[in-house]
Amino acid sequence: MNGMKTIKDKIPIQLNSQKSFLLGLFLLLMFLAACSAGEETAVSNTNTDDQANEVATSSPTSAASVAQTLNPPTAVPERISAEKYADFEMITLLPRDGIPAIDNPQFLSVSEANEFYDSDELIIGVEFNGDARAYSVPFLSNHEIVNDTVGGVKIAVTW
Repeated sequence: MNGMKTIKDKIPIQLNSQKSFLLGLFLLLMFLAACSAGEETAVSNTNTDDQANEVATSSPTSAASVAQTLNPPTAVPERISAEKYADFEMITLLPRDGIPAIDNPQFLSVSEANEFYDSDELIIGVEFNGDARAYSVPFLSNHEIVNDTVGGVKIAVTW
């Protein structure tokens, strides 16, 4: 097919320790970037000394006074019968458990993976107790879950 690789039969790959360290570092940096991203809000210092003293000397609000200002509880919801919906049919594209999980994943060596996967392959990386794994996102799109044991820890990788 024009020299293009297909992802249909791809299997997860096992990373060596250097790649797992780089993957972990990348994920940590992405997490930190996501946590720090956002709009900066300007804080105005328009309080006068009197306002600051008023805030500093006011007593904290008691739980009882807060409870008094809340709306009273609503009435118990009315129960309805599902019989009026008996004529409706739930249509699904796949039967229950129609997408099989991978229970005993097999992994490629790093050299095999380098030949099989493109360098920009999307993966989900997992590392426990020095044992690192990489799961191909396009492959997981066909299965959605991998049950595996990584570093002695049983995990479920989902997509």
